[in-house]
Amino acid sequence: MKATLLSSALLLIAPVAAAQMVVVGEGAAHSCYQSALTGNPGTMGAIKTCTRAIEQDFLAKRDEAATRVNRGVLLTRKGDYEKAEADYDVALKIFPDLPEAHINYGVTLYHQNRLTEAKASFDTALEIGSEKDALALFNRGLIHERQDNAPAAYRDYKAASELMPEWDQPIEAMSRFTVTRRTS
Repeated sequence: MKATLLSSALLLIAPVAAAQMVVVGEGAAHSCYQSALTGNPGTMGAIKTCTRAIEQDFLAKRDEAATRVNRGVLLTRKGDYEKAEADYDVALKIFPDLPEAHINYGVTLYHQNRLTEAKASFDTALEIGSEKDALALFNRGLIHERQDNAPAAYRDYKAASELMPEWDQPIEAMSRFTVTRRTS
C-alpha cells in the first residue's frame, strides 16, 4: 500500500481546514480514508473500520500513520478530541515530520479553544512544508483573527489563497476585511 495526501474542510464557527491522508488499495485502511474524505461525521461504524485497520491489518508504518490521522479526523468531527489527539500523537511518533498530523492536531486544539497550542501545530506544519501549506496558513489565519490580529490574519488568508487560488474559503475570509493603505 502507498500513502499519499488529500484535504477537505471541517465546519465550526469559522471553517477549519483538515488534511486527510490517502491510503491506496483495498481494505479497512482505505475505507477509513474514504470516510474521512467524504465528510463522514465520525459515525461509530467508520471509526470501528479505522480501528480494525490499525489493529488487524498489517499496515506499513506510513499507512498506519495515515490511518491514525484519518481516524483522528473522524474523531474530531464527532467531538471526541481526547481520542483524536491520541491518534495524532501516535502518528507523530511514527513520522514526526508529518504535516497532516500537525495540521489536524491543530484543528483539534482549535476546536477546544487552545489557540496558542493550535497555532504552534500549524507553525510546525509550515516549517516542515508540504503541498498542504495553504491549509495550515488558513487555519493560522483563523487563530490570528480570533486574537484580533487582523493584519496577520489577512496575510495568512492571502498566502493561502495564493497557494490554492481555486479554494474559496480564504477568499471569503479576506472579504471580511477592509484593506487601507497607510500614508506616511
